[in-house]
Amino acid sequence: HTSFIMYDCDPLKKYKTIDDTDILTKLDARWPQLTSIKSIGLKSQSFWDYEYRKHGTCCADVFNQSVYFDISMKLTDSIDLLKILRTKRIIPGYTYTGDQISRAIKSVTQNNPNPKCTYIGRSL
Repeated sequence: HTSFIMYDCDPLKKYKTIDDTDILTKLDARWPQLTSIKSIGLKSQSFWDYEYRKHGTCCADVFNQSVYFDISMKLTDSIDLLKILRTKRIIPGYTYTGDQISRAIKSVTQNNPNPKCTYIGRSL
């Protein structure tokens, strides 16, 4: 199994592990490390590392890592995606097309989202 991280802007820019518990709590509330249990995710910070290297390095000449995550959290707080979907009658447990989801989001944000669907099989 080989994996790689695609760096959009600066492959030499490194992620700095976040030690501030207040910031960790705030980030975890908005962007939880969904691929691992909470304690491991908070320690490894692999999701935030990926997001910063993929997107944050593109604005590193203007915003440092701390400011990047602060702005990201403010943006997340300003757009409640789950509320938008509920308002547009898109609720968990039902099937929708990517177009239906995109139209619902665009009707509120005025931006073209790019949702990706992933199927996770479950064994009984």
